[in-house]
Amino acid sequence: MTGVSASISPEVAARPLFIINPMSGGGRTRNRVGAIVDAIERAGLTADVVFTDRRGHGTELAREAIEAGREFLVGCGGDGTVYEVANGILGMGAGDRVRLSTIGLGTGKDVAKCLGMGRGSLAIKAIAAGKERPIDVGKVTSMGEDGAEQVRYFLLEASAGWVPEISQGTPRWLKRLGDTAPYMVMAGVKMLGPMGRQFTLTIDSNRFDGRYNSISVHNMELWGGDLVAAPGAAPDDGMLDVIRWGDLGRRMVVKVLDAQRKGGTHVDFDGVDRHPAKSIELSSPKRSFLDLDGEHGGYLPAKIEVVPRALRFVAPAVS
Repeated sequence: MTGVSASISPEVAARPLFIINPMSGGGRTRNRVGAIVDAIERAGLTADVVFTDRRGHGTELAREAIEAGREFLVGCGGDGTVYEVANGILGMGAGDRVRLSTIGLGTGKDVAKCLGMGRGSLAIKAIAAGKERPIDVGKVTSMGEDGAEQVRYFLLEASAGWVPEISQGTPRWLKRLGDTAPYMVMAGVKMLGPMGRQFTLTIDSNRFDGRYNSISVHNMELWGGDLVAAPGAAPDDGMLDVIRWGDLGRRMVVKVLDAQRKGGTHVDFDGVDRHPAKSIELSSPKRSFLDLDGEHGGYLPAKIEVVPRALRFVAPAVS
């Protein structure tokens, strides 16, 4: 196994560099590295592998790889891992020349599932085939921890309010329970506290003011490990999907969560509204953080925009 080189040949530049998060899946990936490398090599690929060792390290490794001449990066872990690698690519303005793919090894791995490569064997097969699917991303301009403006990109979703507090509050040890179960457990815990807050939301110049449980913006249909948040949302249609969760009571929240588990019928409920959008502005008088693909993405106020065909994603062809 080799890592990022300071000077590489064109042959090496074109082959995939696997950026593995050994702590993904509640730490389960750490014990699967040998099997992952074997599967990569059985597919006829060279196992060029580097490992993340802290939050945000995937972005750093992606930047280093691009500076060294790499043209194909694979985020191996959960949605947070591929989010970090994607931000490394897009933050350097390299979306037109660097390809991205993923092997889903984490708790949710919703990006991999939405792109038809939820199983590791399917992902490795797609990587070996090398066929590209251009996908959209969401661009988020928000406030960083230090109060300065920052720009981040998401593949799955951006959200604020009660629901993202579930994702951010789920401890690593609980993620050993599987894809969806950890988040459902935390939802039960979070129901003991307040569940609504004031938001001001502008969707393509249409303004909404009110109390909401959550505001979520989706590029793909899944979140939280198999929960269908925005049924039919496509990552290549040049649009985002905004879901406004009204100031729902606990009983209705349970129904909404259950409806997401059953295919996304919650979008037909009173108090849940869906809007197609290209540009969104979101603010709140209460200090509110943004969740981006399960990662902390800064604080409101935020502007969210779709960037069509921003990434050259290596994935199975759309049937």
